[in-house]
Amino acid sequence: MVFVNLYIKKAKAEKNLSELIAGYDEAVYYEHSAERKIKYADSAVAVAIKANDPDEISMSYLKRGIVYYYNKRNYNKALQDYLRAFSYSKNTKDLYLYHKILYHLGMVKSYLGFYEEAAIHFKETLLYYEQELSCETDPNLRLNDQHGYLNSLYRLSTCYRNLKLYRQEDSLIDIGVKKVRNSDEFVQEFAYFQKAKGINSIRNGNLPLAEKYLKNAGRLLSKKEDFAAVATVYFYLGKLHMADGRQKKAVLYFHKVDSILNRFNFVTPEVVGNYKYLIQFAKDKGDDRLQLYYTNKLLRADSIITSDFSKLSAKLYREYQVNKLNESRDQLVKKHKYGNIFLILLIVCVALFFCYSLYRYRQREKLITTKYNDLLEKLKMPDEVKGDNLQENSNTVKGLYSEEAIAEIRKNLKVFEEKKQFLNKDLKLPDVARLINTHRSALSFVLNEHMNTTFTQYIKMLRIKYITKQLMENNIYLQYSMDTLAAECGMKNRIVFSNHFLEINGIRPTDFVKKRLQELEKR
Repeated sequence: MVFVNLYIKKAKAEKNLSELIAGYDEAVYYEHSAERKIKYADSAVAVAIKANDPDEISMSYLKRGIVYYYNKRNYNKALQDYLRAFSYSKNTKDLYLYHKILYHLGMVKSYLGFYEEAAIHFKETLLYYEQELSCETDPNLRLNDQHGYLNSLYRLSTCYRNLKLYRQEDSLIDIGVKKVRNSDEFVQEFAYFQKAKGINSIRNGNLPLAEKYLKNAGRLLSKKEDFAAVATVYFYLGKLHMADGRQKKAVLYFHKVDSILNRFNFVTPEVVGNYKYLIQFAKDKGDDRLQLYYTNKLLRADSIITSDFSKLSAKLYREYQVNKLNESRDQLVKKHKYGNIFLILLIVCVALFFCYSLYRYRQREKLITTKYNDLLEKLKMPDEVKGDNLQENSNTVKGLYSEEAIAEIRKNLKVFEEKKQFLNKDLKLPDVARLINTHRSALSFVLNEHMNTTFTQYIKMLRIKYITKQLMENNIYLQYSMDTLAAECGMKNRIVFSNHFLEINGIRPTDFVKKRLQELEKR
């Protein structure tokens, strides 16, 4: 930092603004303290504004946003700076700057769970860097393009993983590993791909290979001080050891994740499940104090993510999407021979669209209220009156199983329901048959012929009835995110949970929670 400070001092003395910005950028790069990084980044922004160069201003905001995102984990301020950078880059001819901003906006969308939209960003940046690498000869610029290419490749692969497009994900990871293997320039990128291969190996059931990849990734990422990625690695190592029956070792990794999150004061959606494992561990130990501690940590993590989602998604739409729409409108108006007339028509169309949207919104709110009230009435009825209780099928096939065998299966299903074993994830027909000590064909027969349902519908109904009851009777559940609610009732993800909740209850869970909170506020 000594030479960097001398460089800054010289640029100040010479009043050379572009050199001064470069000096502050170098200081951000070499400084270890996140707080001081922000101070140097602030100075770079101030000097860029003074220089009145849109590209310099855009790049300075982008670099400060990167510090907020990666070093401070302040996603709100990061997005604010990314959007400022985007607004100043509207007329830029610097395609590298434009695509770098596009990449970081994709990062925010990915964090929010908008994986399809984020994938569009990363596909565009991947294509740009690939084209640049085919013609760039300057070694420094080529290195920047290689970093951009590899990071776009990795981020696109994570979008594919979250979209369950595993074949496309595996293909991108294999490309990435081949590109960075045995290269000292791309250690961090290599670690990311090792992490991805570890997660994939867990999914494919190859736990020894997964452990090898994840430990290697953790070692490399620790050296690079990428603690958010390290926390993710430790979380998956914990899950791996849980799956392998090594609970003590798993808990050690879950504690490491908690320690990192506490130390750096951040949380990501991918590792929030860490606290569910620690809560279960405390529960198994009978340690109420520890269970309460981790429950509070989970609630706080959920509230941070929920708060981030609402703030960031609103800002992203308002300032980025609307900005893009305005640009499209301006371009159309310029091209049109009768620009003013076209603009008036456009304003009228926007006004009509706004009125229509408002009408649709009010109609939807009215429908949601009706559906919510209908569900409340349904919940007040005894099970036999509701119509959602599983009824005896009058057209059953006779003689295949004895009355005693059928009665025994139904009795055991009752015990299965009372023990809430339907909350176990990934339940299949053979699993339940084993739990109630019968054969899968016998269980399927009783469900189909005597209870007038299918196995899938039976489990779905039990889970949704359970979580609906919790939302009605236990207010703490109203603070949970959709991901947490899905996990609480044994479902894979929030999309499956939302669709099943709508199918059984006639209303989306988000709308139900909103209405329930409004109802409680009025009391």
